[in-house]
Amino acid sequence: MGTADAIVVGAGIAGLTAAHALQHKGLRVVVVSPALGGASRAPVVLVNPVRGRRGTIAPEAETALEAAWRFYPRFTPVHPGLRRPVPPEAQERWEARLCERSVPYRWEGSTLYLPEAFWLEPRPLLARLAASLEVIRDRVVAGEAGRVRLASGRELAAPLIVYATGASGAALTGLGGRFTAGSLLLTHQRFPEARSWGVFAAGCALGGSYRPHTHRYAPHTPTHGELTWILEQAHALLGFRPTPVGAWSGVRYRLAPPYLREIPGKGWALTGFGSVGFLYAPLWAERLARAL
Repeated sequence: MGTADAIVVGAGIAGLTAAHALQHKGLRVVVVSPALGGASRAPVVLVNPVRGRRGTIAPEAETALEAAWRFYPRFTPVHPGLRRPVPPEAQERWEARLCERSVPYRWEGSTLYLPEAFWLEPRPLLARLAASLEVIRDRVVAGEAGRVRLASGRELAAPLIVYATGASGAALTGLGGRFTAGSLLLTHQRFPEARSWGVFAAGCALGGSYRPHTHRYAPHTPTHGELTWILEQAHALLGFRPTPVGAWSGVRYRLAPPYLREIPGKGWALTGFGSVGFLYAPLWAERLARAL
């Protein structure tokens, strides 16, 4: 039976940020996951505090952005700036929401510019984060207070267990939640500065589709209809039809906040971010470390 100060189950963005926060606190941390990522391995992610076509500002967006900027530039290039073309009839409503908050923004004609929103490439980030951690490539099949059992039959023990399991491991926490599959398109063109309306264009990616949510996890494969819809939305956003060269799909796991919960008899869960995992993970990892 192996021992550690803390075991983090899951190696997506939630698990790896949590592991770094605990390691920074001086704990010996072991991460257990069969692979890096899951839904966190999207080719490109957009860290965007102003959501959807209604201009909803994410809860605690200001604090989350500050934590994100403290964390990500230490490990990977970030590409700041997001342009959101807003129809004239919606601009007054968007402005009313924005002026009540302190998310930095400015209007450039009919386009909302968010200077502190950014995009990044998750795969090299995850690899960099994992490189300075002790990672066991195995799957946790059961857990209780102070220990977990792996698919290989091995057991690990630690005073602290953190379940950052995402969609594929959601059953381990017993918290319920919902699962939303979606897809991105990879493109021949590269978009150095992000744009978003309906879909986003950033880096060499267009994202993304959202399938109807379910209450049970199942892997997802992109459909022709999804990819056609993404291209149509991209044409409306950009004024031309980008050239697709590939596709990616994943399943997001969503719970209502708070994203950090104590699970009696098991440990802690840091999970359920849905499509805003890269916005919130650094903030909630800091909160996990402070809570101990």
